Parts: sequence; C-alpha cells; structure tokens
Amino acid sequence: MEPAERATSNLINQLGLLLQDQGDLDGAEALLREALEGHRETLGDRHPSTLISINNLGSLLYAKGDLDGAEALFREALEACRETLGDRHPKTLTSINNLGALLKDKGDLGGAEPLYREALEAKRETLGDRHPSTLNSINQFGLLLKAKGDLDGAEALLREALAASRETLGDRHPKTLTSISNLGLLLADKGDLDGAEALFREDVAASRETLGDRHPSTLTLISNLGSLLQDQGDLDGAEALLREALAASRETLGDRHPSTLGSVNNLGSLLYAKGDLDGAEALFREDLEASRETLGDRHPKTLNSINNLGLLLADKGDLDGAEALYREALEGRRETLGDRHPDTLTSISNLGALLKAKGDLDGAEALYREALEGRRETLGDRHPHTLGSISNLGSLLQDQGDLDGAEPLCREALEGSRETLGARHPSTLTSIYNLGSLLQKQGRLGEAIPLFREELEGCAARYGKGDDETRGSARNLVALLEKAGRQRQADEIAATYGV
Repeated sequence: MEPAERATSNLINQLGLLLQDQGDLDGAEALLREALEGHRETLGDRHPSTLISINNLGSLLYAKGDLDGAEALFREALEACRETLGDRHPKTLTSINNLGALLKDKGDLGGAEPLYREALEAKRETLGDRHPSTLNSINQFGLLLKAKGDLDGAEALLREALAASRETLGDRHPKTLTSISNLGLLLADKGDLDGAEALFREDVAASRETLGDRHPSTLTLISNLGSLLQDQGDLDGAEALLREALAASRETLGDRHPSTLGSVNNLGSLLYAKGDLDGAEALFREDLEASRETLGDRHPKTLNSINNLGLLLADKGDLDGAEALYREALEGRRETLGDRHPDTLTSISNLGALLKAKGDLDGAEALYREALEGRRETLGDRHPHTLGSISNLGSLLQDQGDLDGAEPLCREALEGSRETLGARHPSTLTSIYNLGSLLQKQGRLGEAIPLFREELEGCAARYGKGDDETRGSARNLVALLEKAGRQRQADEIAATYGV
C-alpha cells in the first residue's frame, strides 16, 4: 500500500470511529466497512492494520445489536492473532476479551468464562497483577461471575481490582472510578445499599472534580446514584439526580444519543416508581420511538424499551396493550438472542405474569415452567433470577390450589434467597411472606406466624417502622394472630406499628 493510500484508509477508519462515538452508527458502519475492505485488499487478511479494522467493525456491529455479525469478526480476529502473534500477545489477549464480552452479552456465560479466565491468567503471568490491562480483566471476570449469580466470587475480584487501582493509579483515575462503580453496583445487587451509596457518592464527587459535570462518564455515575437512591426509597433525591443527568445528556449529546435515551428511560422508571404513570409513559414512549428510529426494531435496547413500556401499560390496567408489547419483545428476543438468553427468559417470565393477571393460569404456567427450566440450565439453581422463577411458579401453583406442589418451591426459593442474598434482602422477605401465606392457607397457623414475624422484623429493619411496606406486613401479622386466637399479641403488634 502506498503511504497516501494507507493514510487515507487510516483517516476513513478514524472518521468511522468518530461517527460511532457521536451515535451515527449507520454512517460509521459504511466507513469502517470501507476501511476494512481497503486493508484486506492491499495488506491482506493477517496484517495488524487489517486485524484492527476487523475488531473495529466487529465492535460497531456489536453496538448496533448485530451480535452474530460481530461474533464472526471477533472470531476471525482472534484466530488470526493466535496464528500470527501467539496466545500471549497483548493484541491476542484483547481479542480474547472482546469475544468473551460478546458471548456474555449473548447469554453464553459458559462460553465466555474460559475466555475470560485465559485472558486473566495470561495477563497475570506476562504483565503482573497490578498492570492496568490485568486489572481490566479482573473487573471483567468479576462482572461475569456477577452475571452468573456468584456474587461472593464477583465481590472478591472487584475488591481486588479496586484496591490495586487505588494503589497504582490513584483515587481519581478514570479506571479507578470505573472500579468503584462496578463494586458499588455489585453491593447494590447484594442488598448492601449503604455500602453501595458510599461508593457511588465517592464516584460522583471525583468524576465531577476530574471530568466535569457534563462529561458522559459523570452523567452515567449521576444516574447510578439516582437509581440507588430510588432503590433506597429516596425518590425525591433520585429525581433531582436523574433530571440533572437527562438535561445534561440532551444538551451535550442530543435527544437521540444512546446515553440520552438511557437517561430518558431512567427518569421514566423513577416517575413510574413515584406513581406518575402518565409522566413515565411519555418518557417510555419517547425512548421507544427513538430506539426504533435509531437502532431498529430488533436491537437489544429497543427490545428493552418495548418491554419497559409493556410493564407500565400492565400496571395501568391496559393488559391488551401490554400483551402486544410483551409478545413483540419475546418474539424479537427469541429471534435475535435465542431461547436461553437471560433477556429472553425475562420476556417469557413477564408474559407469564401478564397471562396470570388476565386469568389464563394454564398459559402462565407453561411460560413460568419454561423460564424456570431455562434459568436452572443457564444460571444455576441459586441465581437470583432462578430464585425469582421458583417463587413465581410456587405462587402460581398456590393460585391454582395446588398447595402441595407449591410448598417445595416456596421452601426452595426461601432457602436459596437466605443463602445467596441474605436475610434482609427484599427478595428474601418476599419469599418468607410467600411461604408463610402458603402455610396459612394450609391451616398451619403455628408455622406461619414465626414467618410473618420474621418478615415484619425484616421490613422494619430495612424500611423503617412507618414505611407502607412495613405497615402492610404488620397488618398481615395482626390478622393472622387474630385468626389464631392470639388477640393480646395482635394488639401489641397493632399498637407498635400503628395499624
């Protein structure tokens, strides 16, 4: 290739990457394909510049939701890197990570794990435990374990990555801030909201200081903190942050940028939680319309938006409108992600819940069983999503009057939640209530009362005595005690919680 031609191809490639960063994915794709074609023709399939172009186009297709197209390119790049550079070359390790990340997003967690392990082992061996690239692999492997439901294993890795980043890069380095965010999100998933909040607040303050209030990374961190405050019940505090993030994203990135649409969706979810269903619907519809327009009907983010609007319509009582969206999301996910992808299984579960609400218990049961079977197979028996499916099926069997069939499921869900999430996690409290309710229906009041007490104590500890959730739990226990003829105990609970 002549120097001028090489320079032209490089410029085409760089312009394509710039358009991708600006959110113009179609424009970027045309340029990245042109750059790759030029490199193949003039330099050959195995030249380092060609391999870079292959990876760049693969990453672009990944961003557009064409996971199969991206996988083909990532596999080509990895095979060529192994052949020409060897298994331990940094570019080979980058290709291993790229393919692992793609398989993770396709739901092939088992396929992603050996790639992540290989990359991490090689980086520890060749670069050392404290090299930035090694720390990136530690973070990625930790996030994979989190996706597989191994929250304790994930926490150990994420804490290692954060400690090393603080030590080698400093508390304000962008990669340290990413590690803080990763650990905070993991603690939130484990139910340690106070621990997560401390990390998120550190992250936001540092990012504002080093990157500025309008930097995309800062806006992501602001959104994370807002979502956490929402989970803690501080809806007003959450709203202020989520509105800040959205306003800044609209101003700096534009209304159609993927990050802006994420902020639209986040604020819609907050308004949904506050009971402003009309305000939430307007935002969800904006997000969906823009996602269809910019990403297409089958992009994973578009399918998420379809699902979110369906959830809202279901809560507004528009079950037919919700069903149409749920079925579109499920069809799209089966087609693009496969039957066993976590997102597909979520759609199956959501449609099952809708059919249950519409009174089609047999239709719901078939979907709940499919979701549970898929989650046991792909995520394992103790993953939070699997436990949710166990709980869902148990509750459905209760509604069908199959109390004996429901009991082992309710007990399994509770045992798994206690073990993996802890005694005070919201999902554990729900499982405690579900089993107590089942025992009450069976007339086993003496066994049900301790469970209702435990659930009440957990709600009081987590939400406070005056919270609606806690007061509802207290009313349930009062009614049960009265039914059991324990009026004095019922009066004590009623007086304590003001119900």
